[in-house]
Amino acid sequence: MKSRVHNSVGVLCCLIFFTSVSLGNSAPLLIRFSHVVAENTPKGIGAKMFKERVETRLNGRVAVEIYPASEKFTDEQAILALLFGDIELAAPSFPKFHKFSKSLEVFDLPFLFESQEEINNFQQSETGQTLLSSMENVGIKGLRYWNNGMRVISADKPIREPADLEGLLMRIESSCVFSEQYAELGAIPIQMPFGRLKDSLRDGVVAGYENAWSNIAAGQLQLLRPYFIETDHSYLGYMVVSSTSFWDSLPDDIRMELEAILDEVTREVNSLAEKSAQTDREEIMHNENVTIVTPTDEERLLWKKAMLPVWKKFEDEIGTDIIDAARVAKDQPTR
Repeated sequence: MKSRVHNSVGVLCCLIFFTSVSLGNSAPLLIRFSHVVAENTPKGIGAKMFKERVETRLNGRVAVEIYPASEKFTDEQAILALLFGDIELAAPSFPKFHKFSKSLEVFDLPFLFESQEEINNFQQSETGQTLLSSMENVGIKGLRYWNNGMRVISADKPIREPADLEGLLMRIESSCVFSEQYAELGAIPIQMPFGRLKDSLRDGVVAGYENAWSNIAAGQLQLLRPYFIETDHSYLGYMVVSSTSFWDSLPDDIRMELEAILDEVTREVNSLAEKSAQTDREEIMHNENVTIVTPTDEERLLWKKAMLPVWKKFEDEIGTDIIDAARVAKDQPTR
């Protein structure tokens, strides 16, 4: 009897030992995060902050790999990669979602928003929060909005009025709104991934482009095209997304902690983006060859008049209710 007890205790100890070893050696849950910009931009810094906090606070239960600067996927490819399970997180700009949610084109409309504050107000509104879930029918779950400031226009010659863009080849994101916008201005829009922009500028494939100051500074694009006009005609922002199947399958405690970390990182990214819009502009301005034009009120009105006809072409597919909600919400801060 005594021998059987000892044997039973021995077997139990072995089971406990091997179970503990097995649990200790189990691979952490892997989250692969793809984006297309440099690591020293607000989005790139945000991705690194997310990785550091997740791996620290979840004590090795979750590991995060980051693929920056189109290292693995363009934004268009990343959306499909989410759906096929090749990555778990991405943060594409809004034009990349137009195939999945026409309502998100509201963020592309020129001169809808006059400032980052107005954008924040709309994003925090009921309609803005609803747009995060506008792609769940195709398996894409919007998690947070990350900002990067307002877009300026750069070219290989001085630009002051819309007529100055006549005939210029302009790189744009894959946006139907942007394509129509530049067609209205008499330019020739060329849709192109961000990762190809620098080489295309260097090789003279395009004459100019539009982007936010942080991306311009990170890529040193001012060395290739020194003329800028601060039209601030539209907003460059990102939606942090995952696949609905992946996010909803996470253990509750892990998902709750990831949500908390995303909240913190989002606040810091958006604060950093606002500061970078100023500091990066100043850095670019200090280059002796750079010319930055800030339009007068009269000149800005010319740009508005030239671009606003685009709204009519897209209001049906975006939804007049979405556009109206944006116009109302932008002037009513959400508390």
